[in-house]
Amino acid sequence: MTFKKQLQNEDGNIALFVLGMLSIIMILLIFVVNLGGALATKEQSGTTAQQASMAASSVLYEEVRRVIYEYEDDTLEGAVQAFFEDIEEMVDDRASELSGSGNYVDWTVNEIELEAFDQVLSEELNKDKVRSKLIELLGDEDIESEVINTTKNAIVANDGVLEGAELTIKDDRFYVRAANKLESVSFDGYMEGIKENVYQESAGPKIDFLAIVWDGNSVTSLD
Repeated sequence: MTFKKQLQNEDGNIALFVLGMLSIIMILLIFVVNLGGALATKEQSGTTAQQASMAASSVLYEEVRRVIYEYEDDTLEGAVQAFFEDIEEMVDDRASELSGSGNYVDWTVNEIELEAFDQVLSEELNKDKVRSKLIELLGDEDIESEVINTTKNAIVANDGVLEGAELTIKDDRFYVRAANKLESVSFDGYMEGIKENVYQESAGPKIDFLAIVWDGNSVTSLD
């Protein structure tokens, strides 16, 4: 073999080696990119579940408050019987107390109002007549559907998927299991077509009266 042919063979081997190394580097790069995408999707799913559980909690508070306040303000029986003893004023007073407490310094105004309502209503529900009246009033409402639909909307608003999503009632909290979709980045067929839902679960705040006002299933499929 002449020196020229030997040099050409070495150049060819080097070229093949370089191409092989570039392929390996690209595969590693694709792996790293997809790993980063998986971690980002997992974090996004956690945010989706958290937002949905908070939305479920908020709408429950809003609907129960609406039912009670409308009964107190808009009905003759509510004004005369005073089952709830002007609960709206009691909630306002409790919110003022909590705002002045160092334990709630990092809470938003809305969070303090919800906590005040939770505390006051939980205390009032220890009275049999109040508990019975609230259950009667809520019997004419479909709060469960409102909560479920709001939870679904929150998942979709965060680019989540409803497939496999669940709303669970446990320990006086709303737990939401939800997912965002992971789609892989491919190179030359490597890791092509990988699509997977990445699930996370998050719980909303504790609602002491949840077991009393919730008449639906403890686990609800959202898909």
